[in-house]
Amino acid sequence: MKKTLAVIVAVTFVLAFATPVFAQSMDHSTEYEMDGSIDLEKQVGHLCNTGAEMKQVIEGEGEMTKVMDTSQVAGVLTVDDEQDWVTAEDAVRNLTVTSAIELCAPPKTVYGGEDDTHEDVKIPVEALYMAENFGINDEVGENEDLLEDVFDPDEFSELTDQIWAVQVEADPGYSGGLDQSFEAAYGPWAQHHGQNALGVEADEDTASDHWWFVDEEGDPAESAFDAVGTAVGDDYVGNYFNIDQFARTSQGTTQRYIDISSPWSGAYLYEDMTVVGTTEIDESFAMDNLEPGAEAVPDWWDLF
Repeated sequence: MKKTLAVIVAVTFVLAFATPVFAQSMDHSTEYEMDGSIDLEKQVGHLCNTGAEMKQVIEGEGEMTKVMDTSQVAGVLTVDDEQDWVTAEDAVRNLTVTSAIELCAPPKTVYGGEDDTHEDVKIPVEALYMAENFGINDEVGENEDLLEDVFDPDEFSELTDQIWAVQVEADPGYSGGLDQSFEAAYGPWAQHHGQNALGVEADEDTASDHWWFVDEEGDPAESAFDAVGTAVGDDYVGNYFNIDQFARTSQGTTQRYIDISSPWSGAYLYEDMTVVGTTEIDESFAMDNLEPGAEAVPDWWDLF
C-alpha cells in the first residue's frame, strides 16, 4: 500500500454579496482523487443560520473518488455528495465515511407526565411555538383552569434529536459507496414570544421572509388559542427536509441512525441499524412542514 497520500482537488468557491437576500450565497464544488492514508473532516452549514448542518469524517487507508457540491443561503442548505472507495488490502484502518445531518427544524414535543393517561401527548404546534420555553403559564392566561390539570410545564420533552446519520466502513480489499443529495430549509418565525421579529405587525410587506400564525380574520394571532392557520411571506424559504441516499459496501459494516419528527404533522421516524456484511440501501425521505413563499422558488421558465 502507498504510504503517502496523492490528492487532486478541483475547487470552485464563490462568496457573493449582493442587495437581494437570496443573492447572498456561498457555493463550494470539489472533486477529489485520493490514494493512501486519508483523514478528512468537513462541515457544511451552520444549523439555524442555514436550516441545517452537515458534518462528515472520512478516515482510513485506500483509494477514493469523491465529488461534492454545496450551496448555502440564509435558511437553506443544499448538498450533492458522491463517493466510492476501496479499502487497501493491507490497511491498518478500514476506509470509512461517516456523515451526520442535524436539522434546525424543531422536533415534535410531547408531554410525559406521571399520569399515564397523558403520557406522550403531542403538544399542539401553536402552543409549542407561542408558549415561552415550552411552558403554558404565560400563554394560558384566563384559560388556565382548562389546562392546569392536563399539562405540567416541567414535563415537556422533545421527542427526537433531528438527526440523519450514516456510516459505511469497507473491509480490506472491499469497496464502499455513499451518495447523498439533500436540501434542508428553516425560515424564521415572525411572532417570537408573541412579538414580531421585526418589531412590527406581521404581514407580507414587513415580514416577507418570515412565517406567522393567523386568526380567523387572517390577522396575526396573538396567542395559541387564537391561531387557526399560518401565513408566509413571499420570500419565506420554507421549513422542510428532503433527501435521497444510497449506501453500500461489498463487505464491511454499515450503520444508520435516523431520529426525526415533526410538530406540524405529528409524524415520527426512528431507525438504529447495524449490518455487518454486504449492504445496499436506497432510500428517499421528505418532511414538508411549511411551503416556501411565492417568490422563494422561481418559476420553472424563469432562467435568466
